[in-house]
Amino acid sequence: MKSFKFAFQGILGTIKLERNMRVHLSFAFYVIIASFVTHISVAEWAAVLISIGLVTALECLNTAIEKLCDTVHPEKSEGIRIAKDAAAGAVLCAAVASACVGVIIFFRADKLNAALEFLKNHTVASLVIILMLIPLILFVRDGKRDKE
Repeated sequence: MKSFKFAFQGILGTIKLERNMRVHLSFAFYVIIASFVTHISVAEWAAVLISIGLVTALECLNTAIEKLCDTVHPEKSEGIRIAKDAAAGAVLCAAVASACVGVIIFFRADKLNAALEFLKNHTVASLVIILMLIPLILFVRDGKRDKE
């Protein structure tokens, strides 16, 4: 049970420290809403959830590598720079692949039509979804980022 506690502390710590993690989670929030609105298939849900999990997991790993490198070797180092850049590159690769999954799933005529139908038929819900941008923007901006 302690290992779960430590794992959740690691996730929450990454959310607090890393703006990029908050950006990823904000996008994930809207992707999940779009998934419900457009009634994606089970296979599409699997692709969406794997994409979200992969990006967030790699963001946690990237944070771990950055913090470890900064602790072990705080002065500038070419090897540390390469390690940190490679970790950030892994997140970027996963994020680009996830964006491609999103385009493949959501940018089809049937999904776009389902989204437009939802907007027309559920005005209040649509407004709530749009207004959720405000707290999400604040969520992204207000982390407790370390000063570098």
